[in-house]
Amino acid sequence: MPHLPRLLFVVFLALSAMPLAATECSDNTVEKRSVGCGGESNGQRALFQYDGRSYLFDDLRPSERQSWYELELKQFEARKLILDNALWQIHIDQEAARRNIDRDKLALELLRIEQPSEESLKTFYQANKAQISAPYEEIKSQLASYLIQQQVIRNRASLIDALRQQQRYQVLLDMPQPPIAMIDTQDYPSRGSEFAPVEVVEFADYQCPHCKTASQAMARLRERFGEKLRVVFMDFPINRSGISTRVAEGAVCADRQGHYWAYHEAAFALQSSLSLKSPEQLAERIGLDKADFAACIADGSTAEKIAKSKAEGLRLGIDSTPAFFVNGRRVTIREDFEKELAEAISLALKE
Repeated sequence: MPHLPRLLFVVFLALSAMPLAATECSDNTVEKRSVGCGGESNGQRALFQYDGRSYLFDDLRPSERQSWYELELKQFEARKLILDNALWQIHIDQEAARRNIDRDKLALELLRIEQPSEESLKTFYQANKAQISAPYEEIKSQLASYLIQQQVIRNRASLIDALRQQQRYQVLLDMPQPPIAMIDTQDYPSRGSEFAPVEVVEFADYQCPHCKTASQAMARLRERFGEKLRVVFMDFPINRSGISTRVAEGAVCADRQGHYWAYHEAAFALQSSLSLKSPEQLAERIGLDKADFAACIADGSTAEKIAKSKAEGLRLGIDSTPAFFVNGRRVTIREDFEKELAEAISLALKE
């Protein structure tokens, strides 16, 4: 196995070698629920000309504005990593000079790297065995190198974050602001007051496992934020079997009998067994009038409502579920639905 200090020195050099160079508002086509709007300076930015006319950021479609924002956000994150690296080099140089010690020795001291134990190596190997073709003994030294490198990355990030918390380090780049989309939520089921300061619009598919997880998170968020929160649910069925669309149409009919949320929750609870017969089964389960339900399912306007909801999602650039908008701003969930949505809601309340 590689000698620890030598290996860390190589990793440190690799981190040190990073270069120091690189990184809406309205849609007035439909009368929609009013939300706050910002980013006017960005919206008035001219992007291109065609036949003598200048086209602004605001002239882009909502899906294009969202794609533009996501690209700028990736660029911002990449630039921030470059600045973090520059800060780290400056910090090590200054601390080494202040303490009159070798900078590489100081870096190893600050990073506090530990040699991976045999147990941790075997645990990692077993957890990732499907992606590793070589036997454990042949790959053990490479696994150790990888785990050490991950420690370097994590610990360096923690040290940089500590400098940030101490207000010694501040990135002065302007963070891109997400565009605000006006969403046509009229006549779609909601919970919470029309006058709540924060509105969450969720697009989801009844057969999507992540959507079921998100629905459970939303229940806890409604309890947490209470009257400050309004939640609107819009169907975006993407499962090719047609089952999701059929179940969504059943939800429309349950809504017409005043029992939308009971149907909605039952559909997610029975997600693993949903079929084309599920709408009638769910209707019976929650006690809906069978004749009225059957007539509603056969009514062409029921399918039209689901198609309209999906078209609205496509207009906004949605291509997967679940998708969330908090006061018109798209929230990209990376790991934890409840935590990241709570942060977005809290930020919207501050605004």
